[in-house]
Amino acid sequence: MPPLTPKPPGRGLRSVGLVVPGVRRITAQIAPYTHWWSDQNQTALTADGPLLAVIGDSTAIGIGASEPGRGYVGLLRDALDRRDGYRPVATDGGPSGPRWRVINLAQSGARVADAIDRQEPILSMLAATPTATPTVVICTIGTNDVVWSAETTLLRERLRTLGSRLPAGALLSLVAGGSPRAVLANRAIKEIAAAGDHRLIDPWREPGPPPRERLASDRFHPNDLGYRLMTRPFARALGAPAPAGAVTRQTGTDR
Repeated sequence: MPPLTPKPPGRGLRSVGLVVPGVRRITAQIAPYTHWWSDQNQTALTADGPLLAVIGDSTAIGIGASEPGRGYVGLLRDALDRRDGYRPVATDGGPSGPRWRVINLAQSGARVADAIDRQEPILSMLAATPTATPTVVICTIGTNDVVWSAETTLLRERLRTLGSRLPAGALLSLVAGGSPRAVLANRAIKEIAAAGDHRLIDPWREPGPPPRERLASDRFHPNDLGYRLMTRPFARALGAPAPAGAVTRQTGTDR
């Protein structure tokens, strides 16, 4: 299993970080959060239990959250553990389900080309290994392509290539934003999900507080609340409980 390596921030992000302290603080999370997940991946290879494999970008490694495990991937793993009856300490002496393992192939700043060239080949290698065949596959990528590039034709072609290589039943996420480029990318993702028998997930439009309350100090990545809300549609798709503490505007209470 190759180790995850931090991808240096692009020139645009570095320039913004020079004048916006919040961007600088969140960018500083990239290296430690990447190394944390790299260690988790190595542990998962030698552990037992069902396996969640993730293709993605910075949101998959939890950039913006207070800890890497409080991004949507860590929260979803906890939700799957609760669904399946895993208990860290079986105080009542009863049986405990196995803990879910996670192999997170994501990289901050990753684009769809990165997923095709590096992440998906590792996923295919895992699928060919009996002890590491993923039980669930999640793919959340494409937002960086939309934000940092004006090109859409090649992006849609790359999305189709990636979608054709994912196993049937993968959870395929829409990209964030409402720009014309995002609309075109999401239209392609919807078509890809239908053609590949993938499950379409929209983690960006969960009801709740306004965006300013969901975002980290860089005003781009989710904060802890944002990630709890982002986890909810993934958990619903897998029949798992919603992460605790997600406040919705409809009720105003923790759930």
